[in-house]
Amino acid sequence: MTRAIVPVMVGTAGHIDHGKSSLVRALTGIDPDRLKEEKERGLTIDLGFAPLLLKDGRRLGMIDVPGHERFVKNMVAGCTSLDLALLVVAADDSVMPQTIEHVEILSLLGVRRVLVALTKIDMVDAELADLAETEVRELLARTPFTDAEIVRVSSVTRQGIDELRAKLEVLALAIPPRTADGPFRMPVQRVFKLEGIGTVVTGVPVSGTVHVGDELEFLPNGGRVRVRAIQAFGGPVDRAVAGHSTALSVPDARDLEVHRGVVAATPDVFVAGEHVDVELDVLQRTHGIAHRDPIRFHVGTAEVLGVISVLEGERLAAGARSVARVLLDEPVVAAPGDRFLLRAMNPPRTIGGGVVLQIVEGHGRYRRQRVAEQVRALVEAGSNPLQRVFEIVRHAGPAGASVADVARALAIQDDEARSFVRQHDELHWHERGHRAFTKESLGDGKVALVESVDRLLRDRPIAASISRSALRTTRDFPPELKDAVLDALLADGAVRSLANGRVLFVERLRPLEEADRVDVDRLVEHCEIAAYRPPTPAEAGVTLGIGEARVQNLAARAIDEGRLEAVGEHLYGATPLRSVLLAICANCLANSEVLDIPKLRDELTTSRKYLIPLLEHVDGLGLTRLRGGERRLLVQSDAFAALKPLLAK
Repeated sequence: MTRAIVPVMVGTAGHIDHGKSSLVRALTGIDPDRLKEEKERGLTIDLGFAPLLLKDGRRLGMIDVPGHERFVKNMVAGCTSLDLALLVVAADDSVMPQTIEHVEILSLLGVRRVLVALTKIDMVDAELADLAETEVRELLARTPFTDAEIVRVSSVTRQGIDELRAKLEVLALAIPPRTADGPFRMPVQRVFKLEGIGTVVTGVPVSGTVHVGDELEFLPNGGRVRVRAIQAFGGPVDRAVAGHSTALSVPDARDLEVHRGVVAATPDVFVAGEHVDVELDVLQRTHGIAHRDPIRFHVGTAEVLGVISVLEGERLAAGARSVARVLLDEPVVAAPGDRFLLRAMNPPRTIGGGVVLQIVEGHGRYRRQRVAEQVRALVEAGSNPLQRVFEIVRHAGPAGASVADVARALAIQDDEARSFVRQHDELHWHERGHRAFTKESLGDGKVALVESVDRLLRDRPIAASISRSALRTTRDFPPELKDAVLDALLADGAVRSLANGRVLFVERLRPLEEADRVDVDRLVEHCEIAAYRPPTPAEAGVTLGIGEARVQNLAARAIDEGRLEAVGEHLYGATPLRSVLLAICANCLANSEVLDIPKLRDELTTSRKYLIPLLEHVDGLGLTRLRGGERRLLVQSDAFAALKPLLAK
């Protein structure tokens, strides 16, 4: 079924009573007016749909939109998914107010091609038809559709219908289809219930593919459903793709608030937010837009009230192009590159539109100048994903951006976002933290880290290591950046990991002055001799005739060199401490892997004063674990694996 459908959508546009629905009926044989009120009044109120059969047997989707100014919001909801528009102008009326507004809407929404049907040609003479065609040409000359073809038709006599169908087919087949790759997203146009089936949602997917059985989420409310069945063009299919008018059976949605404007999407990809940063074109025939003007914001099939925040200056003149932030009363869902429309509140008229640059969650305060700089950078990045990724990470600041941050900002999946980050020469990917940083932030972080270490070791100038947890973080040097910098330095060999969460800065292990070297050696010798009754720094200072602060400095350097170890308040020599670890291993192995503490105490000829902190230290190394009143040897640990070869000696 899906192979028989052209993934391109065509929609009508034009003034009320110019024959849009009649023309669709003449082209397709199907009446697009589905509502009873529409049939009784002869007035299109809501969106209608009809498939057009092409010569090769495939079908092309057509959306019929209302022409009355009261239903412009319904017209916009249908036009956001269009690739090609059929502009309908009656030869007896020619260009009318809604003709002009609909052309503006098509232009602002980025519809790629337009074909003009000059209808009711049977009701006018050739001179009047020529005049109407001239007026249409003059209107389109100020738009991207200046080269649009005009076909004279009559839905009553069928004059020109075959020619119109042929030209429509040629144009539609020349338009590159929407991509079926990437995450699925479908703005909902209609919601209804069918007996025995439950809730059905319809719309035109703008990206991706969904299969029967897939899970989708409805945004912005976040409810999740399972797709039970899919129909496209009135027939069952196993998948729906971008560019197909689609109906999804989602019975799980019965308790969810699903309505037009909601988006059905692949879970955990798209973001909903109340702030939308945009590049905005102001229509020429307006009075301009002032900062904080109330507006109606249209994106996808949603219409939400809000105000416009002019980021550069206080007012945008008619015809201006600028960046802005739209502050909405309710969250909306959109992806970068989506087109949007702005309409004034009173009188209700289209005043501008453009391109969505990013969705911002929350209602936080912001500085207009700062936002303007960020949004301008996104405009300059354009559609280049690598450059957009860089701007997202750069504006995330020193804390960097997670893969999820990048993926949701670009409306892509995590793997694709990670690939873009890794490809960028100016970004640093922190594998363990799953975050991206600019190379500039990483460099600044290295400087901040070294300065932090220098401050913390001011009283221990010959020391080279410090606890990770002791490293100070600030707003400019957050924990995420600290971890990335440390791991980068570890990878470069500039830093080494030590036991108990300490890191050693290799550059600080420079040769000592002679006096310092002599005193370090004396301290190490004293602690080695003390064996299993090790001294505190104060006790060692008294014995050696050295001040306690000086002992702390010397001990820190000896620990960095692997010659001493701090256990609680005491300083162990490396040799006796290694003997303790081997004794603990042997003790446990001889006792079903459970430590016999009295036996160990007697073997070491030590006391409870030294033994309790020693056993806690060994737990910290990962060699043993206290559980249920017993201290057991962890024979699968890295600590035991390192000691095991020494046990056989």
